[in-house]
Amino acid sequence: MSDGVSAAAYDSAIGAFWRWWAEGGARDTDAAIEAREPDRIADHLATLVAAIDPGLQWELGAGGSTRHTLVVTAAGDPPLRATARAWLRAAPPPDPVWGYADLRQPAADPDGSVLEMGGRRIAFDAFVAAAHRGSTAIDVAVHHPVFMDIAADDAARLAYLALDTHLGEEVVETWLGEVTWPGEPPLDAFPLRFLRGVVTEFADGWRTPDGEPQWVALRGTGPTGSPVLAFAQVPLRQITFPLFDTHIGVTLPYAESTPEGLPGPASLEELRSLEDRLGAALGEDGRIVAHQSHEGVRLLHLYADAHSPAADRVAAVAADWTEGRAQTIVTHDPGWSLVHHLAG
Repeated sequence: MSDGVSAAAYDSAIGAFWRWWAEGGARDTDAAIEAREPDRIADHLATLVAAIDPGLQWELGAGGSTRHTLVVTAAGDPPLRATARAWLRAAPPPDPVWGYADLRQPAADPDGSVLEMGGRRIAFDAFVAAAHRGSTAIDVAVHHPVFMDIAADDAARLAYLALDTHLGEEVVETWLGEVTWPGEPPLDAFPLRFLRGVVTEFADGWRTPDGEPQWVALRGTGPTGSPVLAFAQVPLRQITFPLFDTHIGVTLPYAESTPEGLPGPASLEELRSLEDRLGAALGEDGRIVAHQSHEGVRLLHLYADAHSPAADRVAAVAADWTEGRAQTIVTHDPGWSLVHHLAG
């Protein structure tokens, strides 16, 4: 839900979409696709999606276990990810005809895809890429021979479209860092279809056995020269929890410090205990994603669903902190910009 859409209008528009879908929209859309006349349903579908939020994008595609997939996506716009996920959560269960997604899905045969653009036929099997692993993300350069003949903006759109087609939007937004689209092929380029294996191997190294994000320790220096110690989940990106669009910053002074200003053993035990209670207070409505300690103060970074009372529950638990006056600040931050410095 963008800032200009009221909660009531947002909920009403999502409900209206799915009522239309249940009352004949699914049947009519299937019929239009089967008749190879999707345009006859496109305007009405676009109007219903725009009523939820004008920034959302939609597309129809082949399904994996279903005949078709309907995708309504934020298209990389963080403030809209929670809206797209809310739309998806209201969807009916998939059936043999229709499946649903809020992120663009990878194509079953990406190398077989061909795009018509400006009179050119752009074959996806001609895309190549170079990948450079960073600490928590992979930087990618994507190239196609057509890039030498088109504007940079068009090349950028094609590069991201190719990545979404090969990897799917979730993988692109989660694990890729800087994406570039050079006019000349990189010296270490390989066919783009092989990038999936590179990213999968990289991502598997940052997951626990049950699929949860792992955590990484980060050290730095504060403005006064004293050390800062931080821990953060990897990946530290909102797309991993798209409904959690509200930052809850909990500042906790601690009584026992090491000579470096980091928590001493007794305070560290109390901090861990409070974090457990905060996690329980969040429940399914939020998550602790990072914390940092510096000069006798720990700052906890939590994200939660703005439509839930999670922030109030967190503030109530934090108020019980006994080693100093806790402070809780709530900020709308759908792009997780307040933890960008900890993203590695």
